[in-house]
Amino acid sequence: MSTPAREEEDAAEVEATLLRRLREGDNSAWTQLTQVYSPRLYAYLRRNLPAANDAEDALSETMLAAVRAIPSFDGRVSLAAFLYSLAYRKMADYWRRQHATAPLNEAIAAGHLGGGSAERLAFEELFDSLPEISRQVLLLRYQVGLSVSETAEVIERSYKGTESLLSRARSQLRAALDRADQEHD
Repeated sequence: MSTPAREEEDAAEVEATLLRRLREGDNSAWTQLTQVYSPRLYAYLRRNLPAANDAEDALSETMLAAVRAIPSFDGRVSLAAFLYSLAYRKMADYWRRQHATAPLNEAIAAGHLGGGSAERLAFEELFDSLPEISRQVLLLRYQVGLSVSETAEVIERSYKGTESLLSRARSQLRAALDRADQEHD
């Protein structure tokens, strides 16, 4: 039977081997990296960008940045945190080019998020009413599944600062949900 600690050690070993192969220019390692991380990175980018082609472009830019950065990547953080930090920066670059600051509410209004259920749309609207940094830390921690340390690395904040942001973001979301419940009563 495998323990959580043993599973973490195994995952770290697999990641170290993959990283070594990437640095050596092993094409099958790049294929493996792409197959494992592209769908998850795309989902993250798609959630934060207004159109599928914008997310696809940002994903391409993220993977190109990874190719360029892997040789100097020190492995201090997980490969996932490293890749999500690249994606986060590509997403920020996109919004800087667009000079927009509230993209998700516009995406909902334009019907780009899909889904369909009224509850999902209502939750998306509540979620999107949160400050940008609150949305990002919640997405990185709970949707993407990064640890607090990895999330801190992505958003370039301290561990304690990220813990505080997460706590505040959870409280903000809880308060928004409570207000919505009271309005429907």
